[in-house]
Amino acid sequence: MLKRYRLDEIALIVASLTTPHIPNFSKVDQPLITAENLKWLSLGEDIRRFSQLDSAINQWKWAKVPAKTIVFEKNSLDGANKHIFQCESVAYIAHDVVAIIPNESIILSDYLYYFFSWYQPNTDWRQLHHILIDIPSLDMQTNIVKLLKTSQQLLKNKKSLLTAVEELPLHIRNIAQQTEQHTRQLNYGFDQLQMYYNFTLHKIFTGELFR
Repeated sequence: MLKRYRLDEIALIVASLTTPHIPNFSKVDQPLITAENLKWLSLGEDIRRFSQLDSAINQWKWAKVPAKTIVFEKNSLDGANKHIFQCESVAYIAHDVVAIIPNESIILSDYLYYFFSWYQPNTDWRQLHHILIDIPSLDMQTNIVKLLKTSQQLLKNKKSLLTAVEELPLHIRNIAQQTEQHTRQLNYGFDQLQMYYNFTLHKIFTGELFR
């Protein structure tokens, strides 16, 4: 069974300098997330490589957000330029990104992350609070997240698996033909998995899976 919520009913949206800030601004040595480095974070770059907040910086330019916050750039919410990052620990965000802090008594951070990975908004960040989300039980969300994470991890390993197979002839003689065949099969399998993953996201977040 699904229950429909507006985004601002299930999450705190931190999206401008006038938004009430999360307490404890003064701590230093926390990662700083800006629109400029968000692209690299969304591609798996280690957040520790980016600038740390300096105690000398004016605290009112930044907001501190907790672990499991979802962050994306204000001006790139749709299409191929959309970059999303889920904080694994406490971080600071700059004024040019949007942070969504979920109420995990209603919606899991991971579930909301996958929702925004799928969702293509037809509005800008100022209207995020109007987004409607149909949410299943927490147990169902947990099972869905496990499925999506497994598929995502397999897709993430595609390049390394293909490289390992392609390099087998360097170590074993007379298997070049078999290796070529296996590479084609692997590519086909990953293409099918990507289609399944995209189809599953659509079925989940349009509600078709629950009908």
